[in-house]
Amino acid sequence: MDYHAFGPYILALVAYAASPGPIMAVLVVRSLGKDWKDTAAFATGLCVAEVIAVLAVLLGIGVWAQSQPHTLALAKYLGVAYLLWLAVQMWSDTSTFTSSRLGKVGWLTSATAGLALSLGNPSTLLMQMLLVPIVAPKGVVSLEHGALVVLATFAAFGLIFYGTIPLARQFNRIISSRQSTGLFNRLTAGVIALTSVWILLV
Repeated sequence: MDYHAFGPYILALVAYAASPGPIMAVLVVRSLGKDWKDTAAFATGLCVAEVIAVLAVLLGIGVWAQSQPHTLALAKYLGVAYLLWLAVQMWSDTSTFTSSRLGKVGWLTSATAGLALSLGNPSTLLMQMLLVPIVAPKGVVSLEHGALVVLATFAAFGLIFYGTIPLARQFNRIISSRQSTGLFNRLTAGVIALTSVWILLV
């Protein structure tokens, strides 16, 4: 087992997690809400989904899933439905971020939403299929090896996803007027709605 390969692997995951995209956009929007516990649960769901994708690749399920796209259809549609629901909530919400009701749906529901959204994103499995060979070019050689891959994956995504929450909440303090909040809500709702369409069509 090459421990040195974990450095480039983690850096690649961090860069991928931090890159702009539908997952990061939704996480930022949820982070602007008042209930940080539900947002943390949502971020946990995102991290767990990445771990599931890694395990699927390590077990060879990733190749099978790519050849059987209907197996991911349920998660994909659930993710799209969640995005559309979120877009409607953002569009109709006229309150400021500090008093927003968005995100108060319970930690279990939030975690499930994060899980479905990430697993429903085609790039989740694809990126793991591309990156996992960095640390497991011949597959998992031992239980310790597999555990390290899983821990490294969770740590890399956790660093970005959990770190995004306090940063977004600081942004919350900058845009606090009702007028600027309403404009931001509608612009974000439009972006999220377009994102849901993109995920549905790819």
